Amino acid sequence: MDVNELLKKWIHTVMAGMGSELDSKKLQKIMEKCGAICAEHHASIDIVKDLKKKTSNIDELLVQLNAREDFWCGEWIREGDTIYSVCRECGCPLVMAGLVELSAELCECSRGWVKVVFEEALGKPVFVELTQAIGNGDPICKFIITAKKD
Repeated sequence: MDVNELLKKWIHTVMAGMGSELDSKKLQKIMEKCGAICAEHHASIDIVKDLKKKTSNIDELLVQLNAREDFWCGEWIREGDTIYSVCRECGCPLVMAGLVELSAELCECSRGWVKVVFEEALGKPVFVELTQAIGNGDPICKFIITAKKD
């Protein structure tokens, strides 16, 4: 068996097992950590750190992030204290490479990526709500970010 086929089956089994055996809070915590690793691996955190040095506020940072085609699957928009993004297709590199099947559980990984990236961008803890997800059968993914109150 090809190692990529083994990897696909192995990941599918892990994801299915987590979806059926874990409550949603535990699954979210695990997948949030996976998203943080993804952000680290793809240098997303480093990109934000570098751009923060070159910009003076969050609006300028969002413009710079939106100008990068390699950063995210949608545009970041700020309205008051809220930042949101809509993706019209899945931006997960594992899904795009065909290594994993799109699933609701996997969308929690993307939520974790957004969380760690925007905690760096804003310099404080954030709450990320995933209100729609392609992995849940929705036509889009919509992420809403708000800074946690002190």
